[in-house]
Amino acid sequence: MKAILGILITLFCFSAFASYENFTYRHDPIEHTFSPNVLPESKKVWVALPKGYHSPENAQKKYPVVYITDGEMYQFITAESMWFASIVGHIPQAILVAIDTNENRARDLTPTVPDDGHSSVDTTGQSARFQSFINDEVVAFIDENYRTNDFRVLAGHSLGGLFTITAALNTHVQDTFKSYIALDPSMWWDNALIVNQVELSAALFNSKAYNIYVAAAHDHDNVPKEFFADYLAHIQAIARTGHLLLAADKTTGTYDVFQSENHMSMLHQGLYKGLRAAFACYPVTCGVSAVD
Repeated sequence: MKAILGILITLFCFSAFASYENFTYRHDPIEHTFSPNVLPESKKVWVALPKGYHSPENAQKKYPVVYITDGEMYQFITAESMWFASIVGHIPQAILVAIDTNENRARDLTPTVPDDGHSSVDTTGQSARFQSFINDEVVAFIDENYRTNDFRVLAGHSLGGLFTITAALNTHVQDTFKSYIALDPSMWWDNALIVNQVELSAALFNSKAYNIYVAAAHDHDNVPKEFFADYLAHIQAIARTGHLLLAADKTTGTYDVFQSENHMSMLHQGLYKGLRAAFACYPVTCGVSAVD
């Protein structure tokens, strides 16, 4: 009897281990180097393909694509979040495209040159140009070299989140993406100028179906006193942006606040919930009427 019980326990443990192997993620990105037409330096782009992409049974399958800035750092947490969300059925399998913004980050991710006495066009305010690089060169390359469909998501954190919001306002690129994810975006930039532009763009969001997810970190108990005023300006600008998008007639705005999370610790939850919101009505965008 003990021998039989031991065999059953062994088989159970082996079965459990085998099932847990499905929850093992391996990150093996493909690196591409671009020499952009509109930028003075080269940029690296990493592509992470979903499991089974090269399987014969998927030879004709086309995938949605998630694009994220700060790709040299965020490709890992984003790819793992996408992988886990897909295996539990929260999002479809998707391709990740992680774009290098390490060099000249402020220049490429910010929309304006602040009148602060030290900023210049060489260091800030060129996000429209970087959006053109992504739209005209990176997206075109990805669509040509990988099996993609037309459902694209643009995601970013901090200055990358600001970049995401300004991309939604950029008539040259806004229709390239179905969904936008802005995580603790730096909406305070240049005296919250972009928040005002979001307000002035009500007609856009009232007429087009996008999914726009905005999330803020709220950890005021741990903010040093000397930075508290800046912190308030930061979260107030995000809150205003989130509520403006929530009021849109057709765009589906989602605004989340993560209590007791700081600017970096909110990433894990924010990415996961942002991905779920981005793909909530896949393969189409929701539109407010679809979620009423």
